[in-house]
Amino acid sequence: MDTTVIEKQLMEMSEYEKKYSGTAEHPRHYSHLEDSELTFSKGIQAPDIVPVDYFFKPFQNVVFLKHPRFIKFTEHRHSFIEMNYVYSGTCTQYINGKEVILKEGDLCLLDTNVMHGIESASENDIIINIMIRTSYFDSALLQRLSGNDLLTDFFVNAIYQQKKDSRYIIFPKGSNNRLKEIIIQALGEFFHPQLCSNEAINSYMLLIFTELLRIYNSYSKDREETTFKKAIISEILSFMDQNYQSMTLEQTAEKFHFHPNHLTRLLKTNLGKTFIELSHHLKIKNACTLLENTDFTIDQIANKVGYINITFFYKSFKKIHGVTPAEYRKKNHESPTP
Repeated sequence: MDTTVIEKQLMEMSEYEKKYSGTAEHPRHYSHLEDSELTFSKGIQAPDIVPVDYFFKPFQNVVFLKHPRFIKFTEHRHSFIEMNYVYSGTCTQYINGKEVILKEGDLCLLDTNVMHGIESASENDIIINIMIRTSYFDSALLQRLSGNDLLTDFFVNAIYQQKKDSRYIIFPKGSNNRLKEIIIQALGEFFHPQLCSNEAINSYMLLIFTELLRIYNSYSKDREETTFKKAIISEILSFMDQNYQSMTLEQTAEKFHFHPNHLTRLLKTNLGKTFIELSHHLKIKNACTLLENTDFTIDQIANKVGYINITFFYKSFKKIHGVTPAEYRKKNHESPTP
């Protein structure tokens, strides 16, 4: 892919910037969304929570956007994970009340629910935002990251822990331009989709995570060694993902040589959910895949993912997604096109 085309596109005013941006001398201020439109109000008491569907289409797990220039965003929160990469210039944010200045080549990884505001970016301040659904980090991906304690811990907490104040990690510019090159390639696949672009983006995301860990390891002097606990949790999640239809607490505990009570405490302490809650989460996640991509009846899908009691399947599904399986299928049963 010709990266010069992407680089030129980054410098041009995007349609979003044309609609919302001010000027270098008079940047516009925005505090919240109102009917899916950016607006500003001094009377806003609590930070706005940006909904997932403002950026994501139903079939998208990862979204790449150039951060709009000449706009100041007041403090807000996200229900998804976000990465801010400084392609050129600088980026000034206020994260949990603390000023954070990112320089060219730096990347900030923001957990869900982090309160942050962003100062107006100037013409040459090009920031690439990578937004990621928490559901993107299923147990299969976590297993592939299992050797990377920092990110595995970060994403596990982002997915499973309910918390008021969350974390962020700053990755300084690496010793080479590899991260920049990978992000530009991924951006090209997103801006100009071709055959198998979704698969290419998934591959680039793994390369991005790998490069971030290499950067972190090269700068980190005092890493805590908590590898065993994180590795065993990753293995448990992988086992549960592969055997979600029929696994039981007792079988899983026996597999990992734990007493069932100890396994329950381990999961609850580290993931914030019980074995039963995780089990339902996996079954419903796989049910969603079948609803989106097959013509099986809802009763057939319930049986395939391990539910004997169909009424309980409906109840669990609505508790997790807020809609019935039929409503979910109607909204999402389409052939995704990049």
